[in-house]
Amino acid sequence: MMKNTADKIKGIMGGARNYGPTPEELEEMRRQEEEAKQKKEAEEKAERERREAEEATERKRRQEEWASRLTEVKKEEYQLLEAQSIPLRNYLMQHVMPTLTQSLIDCCKARPQDPIDYIAEYLFQNNPQVD
Repeated sequence: MMKNTADKIKGIMGGARNYGPTPEELEEMRRQEEEAKQKKEAEEKAERERREAEEATERKRRQEEWASRLTEVKKEEYQLLEAQSIPLRNYLMQHVMPTLTQSLIDCCKARPQDPIDYIAEYLFQNNPQVD
């Protein structure tokens, strides 16, 4: 009979209820949550710093690699330019410089009012390739 009464009361009121944690338990749960939050933030900060350090070292490595490649490319370009300039340099030394040197010497001796015009006229008059 008592069981029937208990069942009716449970049906009307619902199952047994716990009144919840005590203030000490609530404080302990809040403290544990705060500790977990701080621990998670510390781990995230450490991970972020580690990732930033890795990125910085990778960036530095790439920059050094880029600088070495740039130096190598500049060296190759200089060598190519030197190799390509040899024929032009030889042509200038054989055909242009003798006449130009003589025109500059004559210009220094004559001291004209317009030295550029004087040198131009000299080069036109003493062109060795005109027949």
